[in-house]
Amino acid sequence: MQLTIDSKVKEQGVSLAYSVIEFKNEAHSEKIWQEVLNPLLQKIETEDTLESIKEDPQITATKKVYRALGKDPARFRPSSDSLWRRIIQQKGLYQINALVDLNNYFSLEWKLPFGSYDLGKVTEPIQLTVGPAEARYAGIGNKSVNIENLLVLADEEGPFGSPTSDSTRGMISEETTRALLVGYQFQDDAVVDQAKVKEILENYLTDCRVIEQGVI
Repeated sequence: MQLTIDSKVKEQGVSLAYSVIEFKNEAHSEKIWQEVLNPLLQKIETEDTLESIKEDPQITATKKVYRALGKDPARFRPSSDSLWRRIIQQKGLYQINALVDLNNYFSLEWKLPFGSYDLGKVTEPIQLTVGPAEARYAGIGNKSVNIENLLVLADEEGPFGSPTSDSTRGMISEETTRALLVGYQFQDDAVVDQAKVKEILENYLTDCRVIEQGVI
């Protein structure tokens, strides 16, 4: 996988824990919800509070980088922050498809933004960089996302993903068979357990094979 990080971003201590997978996606996996997601959601609802979000070291580190790059994390919340708040407020979690549901599980497990991208729709090389002035893209959910000064993943066609909100261009569908899964890490020390990511992906996605993993 040709995946790099812009030096301006790397200076902030940002890294990417990535996995490249081949698999058969499903509209819904009851096994994922019963064995993986629901127990975690119940634990968060029982044990966590909005105050614990504000004090969490991963959330704090994420917001610090956003501010350093010129983006207000209160207006453009990292997806991990938004997901965690939603669960604590007992608003539940949207069911999308098997890979996206696992993507949300990883985000809640490690309190970090995760993104999954269809490698049939985006092309290598891919770089984590910063959105240029006045840039926007079509976000998932029919919204235009202001990506100026926001961390973005970009290929030769331009930005397609970010730790706040991904674009429709690289989004995962039920037809996706090859994907890039990225955990955005905002501290110098790696947080994501790649062995656990591999185990869960291969155990819970149909015919899944992790063909490459790394941290850059």
